Amino acid sequence: MAAAAMIPTLAFSSTIDLTPAGTQSLAVAGAVGGAAIVSDYWLQPAGTGVFNPFLTLDANGKTSTGSNDVEQAYNTDGYNALYMDCLRPHWNTTLHVSDLATITLNQINYYGFILDANEPGGAKSLISVDNIRIYTSATDNTASVGDDVTKLDNLGTLRWAMNNPTLNADGSFNTNTWIKLDASQENIDMGSNGGSGMADMIIYIPQTAFGTAAGSDYVWFYNLNGAHANVDQNLASTAGFEEWSAVRGNTAVSTPDEADTLLLLALSFLAFASFGFRAARVQRVG
Repeated sequence: MAAAAMIPTLAFSSTIDLTPAGTQSLAVAGAVGGAAIVSDYWLQPAGTGVFNPFLTLDANGKTSTGSNDVEQAYNTDGYNALYMDCLRPHWNTTLHVSDLATITLNQINYYGFILDANEPGGAKSLISVDNIRIYTSATDNTASVGDDVTKLDNLGTLRWAMNNPTLNADGSFNTNTWIKLDASQENIDMGSNGGSGMADMIIYIPQTAFGTAAGSDYVWFYNLNGAHANVDQNLASTAGFEEWSAVRGNTAVSTPDEADTLLLLALSFLAFASFGFRAARVQRVG
């Protein structure tokens, strides 16, 4: 395993705050790939069998960063390899561009990725989402990266990044832009989240960021959480594992009233889903 990345001492710059009660939908100016959107997202049940995650990570059992407060991983073919802080082979899987559904928001097409965070209640329901990086490649290159975050770009073509480069010159994580997430309270008007089993956040990545990627190309999704624990221990990654699921499906659903702030999105892997944003349409691509 490569030496763990230095955990940075951080200033609270470029904070995307999803902690207030109710629904926030906020822009994320990606360092690579253009403007994304993050939004509160609640769905219950969102347990593993329903949620169908492609990435499960947890630093409590593995410490690729050198800190139990900080977790990082990217999806793999889990039965052959689990790198960094990946857990559970069945729920770390390969993903292809053709698996992703198009979500159209205000005439812009996106791909959606949903986070189910598992954090304790009370003040410690918070977690910092410190980086998301998405790559595509025609072949599975994960073995050339393994546990070494300095080789992350070997995964393929970098399509979108919240922070780039991955590491600063001193070896610390680049976390200039980060998401402050409340995994139990931000959706209090719809019923508080309760850790694992209820989704917390969705990020919409602009489809244009994927360029000319083929439908058969692999999608590699890297996630770093809890790096802001150095400045606020409540933002550490603790309790159980976090899970990421992709929005998939071939059912088109739209709402005629664009003033609606709560939408129902029928997807093949969910009985129902809801998120706070404007009228949306989902269709199969690839």
